[in-house]
Amino acid sequence: MSSPTATSPPRRSLRRVGVMLVLTLALMMSSLLAPQPAQAAPPHSVSVTDTTGEVDPELLQARLTETDFRTEVDLAVVVLDVTEYGSDPAEATALNDAVVTHARDADPELLSGDGEQVAEGTVILALDPAHELVGSFAGGDVALDESGTETVRDAMEGDAEDGRWADALETGTQKYGGLLDRSWWQHPVLRAAAAIVVGAGVILAAAALYGRHTARRRVEAALPRYREVQQGRARTEESARTLPSSSPYARAALAAQEDFRRRLEAAEQLHERLPAPPERTWTWGLAGSERSLARSFESALRQLDEADDDLLATSDLLRRDGVWRTAWERELRPLRDSLSALGGALPEESDRSEQEAVASADVRELGGDIAVELDTLTTDLEAERIDPDSALERLDTLTRELSAAVARLQDARIDRLAADEEEREVLRRSAGDVRERGYRSVRGRRHALERDASQVGDVFWTLSPLLWYSSWASRSASALETHRGSAGTGTSSTAGDSPAADGFSEAGSSSRL
Repeated sequence: MSSPTATSPPRRSLRRVGVMLVLTLALMMSSLLAPQPAQAAPPHSVSVTDTTGEVDPELLQARLTETDFRTEVDLAVVVLDVTEYGSDPAEATALNDAVVTHARDADPELLSGDGEQVAEGTVILALDPAHELVGSFAGGDVALDESGTETVRDAMEGDAEDGRWADALETGTQKYGGLLDRSWWQHPVLRAAAAIVVGAGVILAAAALYGRHTARRRVEAALPRYREVQQGRARTEESARTLPSSSPYARAALAAQEDFRRRLEAAEQLHERLPAPPERTWTWGLAGSERSLARSFESALRQLDEADDDLLATSDLLRRDGVWRTAWERELRPLRDSLSALGGALPEESDRSEQEAVASADVRELGGDIAVELDTLTTDLEAERIDPDSALERLDTLTRELSAAVARLQDARIDRLAADEEEREVLRRSAGDVRERGYRSVRGRRHALERDASQVGDVFWTLSPLLWYSSWASRSASALETHRGSAGTGTSSTAGDSPAADGFSEAGSSSRL
């Protein structure tokens, strides 16, 4: 007993230190990666050339002079019509080639000595309003990488699409200045990664606190139920002893009693692992193992509650005592649910074969007969004209008859939908994906026990046959569609690189809006 008590304080201290460390790192990363202002280095020179008359060169030049760069550059803005320089606007290199030709003819200072590259320290933003082309080009020492030039282009396109040419060029210049010589730790990808890390930390912390709250709430809710089950254990065992041994349904209930005992033992073991309320520290529930223990304990108590209730209800029903009427309604419910689903489960007249029509008619007629008999059985049981075992046997018979009718309807649907034996197998196999609704029925437990004992699984039987059929019809249609899609179609894709631009190799790029 002394060892756990001795180790608890260090573990709590380590958890607190861990939380503080995470918060400190998050604050440090947020400060380190916070946006930093660019250094105030205006362009060394700004020139604006417009051969189209779309912008005011003097006004735009004054606006661009205020742009901040991290290093001095010679900024040139060129507004032109590529067709006036012999370029085809449909070509990917149209703006590139036009700017090269313009520079060689009118502004050779924009080019290197050999006339093949943009001059060192020079940044060119180009625009063709008539053909909606934008681009940026630069000397090697002030050039951006491919993603940077694409970012500049994207920044310009918003204003350019609305015909605000001067705004587009100013926006592009500001974006270029913000990207040029940007520190590695200011890269948007890194900032995004840091934001993700910090956000994930916040989410994890919130999730841990929520998990702690949920775990403690589960335990607090389950403990009273645990005490109730313990206190009522003798009553449950007494009810089991009073069951008529000759009844197959009583045997199913006794098997459930054994399962109840096993579950109770498991719940007791889980309870021993839970700290007593006075010893439960504030941090209890933060650890994953503690949350898992709380979930397991809650689940065990929920199953114990249901098992205890089912056993007592079955005992009352077979002795026609206590809450037997509630237990009887529980046994009627699967068939009543099938009758309620009768209209929606059967195939439409316009979408069924002749075989399906016959099977549907049989199901509908049988459903009507079952509805009448359920009421009759209830009346006879209340009047003691029939004993509970016989009434339950009759419900099983009705269930078998309806299951058989539904099986015939299923076969008819398969015959209509399947084009070959492979598709038939797909439709049949999809039945394995359909799960019985969780009915708490002693008839269902009896059937499961007898099926497991005989290992006979070729006779279709389900507590609520029409609900099963409705679910199967939906699943089988999806399975068949998937099978046909994977068998009859394929996918392919092609990809290629865009043509390389002539002129300013690796110096920039342009695009159509």
